[in-house]
Amino acid sequence: MLSNPFRIDLRALAAMRIGVGLIMIADILIRWPDVAWFMSDYGAYSVNASKVAASEYRFSLYWIFDSIVWVHVLFAAHFLVGCCLVIGSRTRLMTFAAFVLIASLHNRNPVLLQGGDNLLLLLTFWALFLPWGERYSLDSVVTKTPAAKNTYFGMGSIALLVQIMSVYFFSAFLKNGAEWMTEGSAIYYALHNDQVAHLLAPYWRDWHWLTIPLTHYVWWLELVGPIVALSPIFNVFARSLAAFAFISLEIGFLLNLNVGLFPFISITSLLILIPSSAWDWMEQRFKAKPHERMIMYYDQECDFCLKTCLLMKSVFGLNADIKPAQSVPEVGEILEREFTWVLEIDGQRWLRWQALAECIERGGRLRFVGRMLSGLGDKGDLIYTFIGHNRDKFGRITSLFMPRRSASFSPSFGAQSIALFFLIIVCLHNLSSVPQSERPVSMSSVFEVNQALKPSLKPFIEVARLDQWWNMFAPYPQKNDGWFLMVGLTSSGALVDVLHDVKTPPVTAKPARFIPDQASNYRWRKYLTRIKRKNYSDELGRYAGTACARWNDREKQLGAAGDNLEAFNIYYVRERTPPIGETLPLKYELLWRHDCFDASRLAEDRVQKAMLASGSP
Repeated sequence: MLSNPFRIDLRALAAMRIGVGLIMIADILIRWPDVAWFMSDYGAYSVNASKVAASEYRFSLYWIFDSIVWVHVLFAAHFLVGCCLVIGSRTRLMTFAAFVLIASLHNRNPVLLQGGDNLLLLLTFWALFLPWGERYSLDSVVTKTPAAKNTYFGMGSIALLVQIMSVYFFSAFLKNGAEWMTEGSAIYYALHNDQVAHLLAPYWRDWHWLTIPLTHYVWWLELVGPIVALSPIFNVFARSLAAFAFISLEIGFLLNLNVGLFPFISITSLLILIPSSAWDWMEQRFKAKPHERMIMYYDQECDFCLKTCLLMKSVFGLNADIKPAQSVPEVGEILEREFTWVLEIDGQRWLRWQALAECIERGGRLRFVGRMLSGLGDKGDLIYTFIGHNRDKFGRITSLFMPRRSASFSPSFGAQSIALFFLIIVCLHNLSSVPQSERPVSMSSVFEVNQALKPSLKPFIEVARLDQWWNMFAPYPQKNDGWFLMVGLTSSGALVDVLHDVKTPPVTAKPARFIPDQASNYRWRKYLTRIKRKNYSDELGRYAGTACARWNDREKQLGAAGDNLEAFNIYYVRERTPPIGETLPLKYELLWRHDCFDASRLAEDRVQKAMLASGSP
């Protein structure tokens, strides 16, 4: 009945690693088209601006050079590291590289960040203290003595589980508005924020009989769910229940709110809650089909050949013994004479490409691949011969991405101690996020000690980016949304749409969807909605300056046919979500006036005059 709630399954850990790698790839592909805007000195957030905004303890590889080429190099490295995590190649090194690259990316332009980005970084940080490359990885394939058990317990597993549950637990304390606590209107407001609401949200957001009880359910789930997940009593059932509830919640976000990769990152983190019994069932369900035993003979002097056989056995579920050809004189003679590996099944032997196709076609899974390879015939032998004659080069490549290990990774006592130190820091930091009004009197001394320790802990928190604030929809969901109007005036006197970068007047009507009608993706949405705030006026000015420069550089290439952008105004049409059953009017706000050539002319407000003359609202 009692069991260790902090024991985790290595297969769940591997699934989390694969998920983190895939999200890294997706994130960098989403960001890549906009590097000139967000990651260059020709964009809206220069390297110098990034350094000035950062604290003294932050770091970023992007600060080394201010060249756009350097950004592309780091993006390519980011993509490659994500791929290596997916396949589990040199997992320890790639985990550290992932942490450094993600932290560098976040420090380079924090204006784009959301809570999910922080969680992704924290997953890679705690993975530094965990053996998440011991299952479903290239590393595990070439390990001489792999981990015998499918479970792991250590300070890293404690820290990871506490971290993941903290996202929800401390978020509940921050959701202290009446919309969550008494009214039950929080989901109503969240689904009426048209900047993020999508897919199913418009169809049921006014079903108050459903949104009100769901609001209370979400709040109690975030508060009680982590306690249930970490309960030592009936832990398998408790964790399964918590995993189902939290993953269902994240799927609900996916179907109703366009908040980027956040739900995917959360679901990836929650995979760690899936108990071993579930992974045992999945492995049994998808295990390789039984087939006749085979022997794969390789050249004992070729490490690349051995690794290839080990990889094939793992991927294709082969019931195979792997032996050096030299151990059987007859087979060794064939290897020397034919310069080929040898496959043997029931006394029958195959060579070269046909041996490859035969063993896969008779294997335990993905047999169709073998049939496809068999169809290549003589062309396959040409491929095999090319690989065989260049196996030294391929060997050097595999030694880089698949180094042989004598034993599986196990965190040292020193690593466990460091994990404990940082776990204490994270717990103290999260405790400090609890609102004053909700702090238990019995724990007042703990909060006082925490406050006193803050200055000394700040370097550790900020270098590792362990600072976290789980205020999603807290203290209540945003009640204001709206859309942007960026009205420009060209040298010919025409009014143009600067936001969409087109030479037609902006459409004043509410856009059907904020993404993609106003922002091409959720990073742009986060950027635009953030820079409209008063404390981001510097970023608003940088955006305006960049928009002018880009427009006029393009027009310069047109020569006499060009029409320069002289000035433009940035308006925000604020749409406040009314309380249930009420209506509220729209409000037009002037956020910024910008003159592309002469700031002294701002007082004239030429754009506003042109708009009045044209009859624009």
